[in-house]
Amino acid sequence: MKQLLLLIALLLPTITSGQDAFTLPASEEGLPGEGELRRYDGYVKNWARLRSQWSEQVAQDQNAVVFLGDSITQGWGPEFRGQFAGMKLANRGIGGDTTRGMLIRLQQDVLSLNPKAVVLLMGTNDLEIGLEPELISRNFAKVIQALK
Repeated sequence: MKQLLLLIALLLPTITSGQDAFTLPASEEGLPGEGELRRYDGYVKNWARLRSQWSEQVAQDQNAVVFLGDSITQGWGPEFRGQFAGMKLANRGIGGDTTRGMLIRLQQDVLSLNPKAVVLLMGTNDLEIGLEPELISRNFAKVIQALK
């Protein structure tokens, strides 16, 4: 019994840390960008679910054209591949995401793929929640800078 408890104690941090890597951070302190992050239950679950799925596709999505965006991008689903025949594509849209949310996940969800190109659709949800255009522009500029 003691051996089983020791094994569980040793494995638990590994199991939980894998989940934490894809979970929306509990605090916004120290995160890049400006503005609020969505915190409603459906968004938080969708954020973690999609990002966890994408982590399993990193090898196959290397050097793809990556689409980064919100629900409009996410909604394209696999059907959008037919519009770009012969191109390797990776859809990284999360419904409800803001420019700050995209900035936070940029390294892990986009840059880690060594993308051939990145297509951005961002700012719609920022406007919907009333963020100032200047703030949105600053977040957008940080994304562009990171992509250079």
